[in-house]
Amino acid sequence: MSEEKSCCCQKPEILKGTPEKCSSETIKQCHGDEPSHPCVPEDQKASGEKE
Repeated sequence: MSEEKSCCCQKPEILKGTPEKCSSETIKQCHGDEPSHPCVPEDQKASGEKE
């Protein structure tokens, strides 16, 4: 089920886990100076930031 990993990832060749687990360094490598991580759905971003 490798499709699950890249369901919303724009750069699956760089992805090492899930988009939610990307480091800021990896996000910058993939997306440049994007203010947020476009591969992570908004609802998952919000739940991850609360903890």
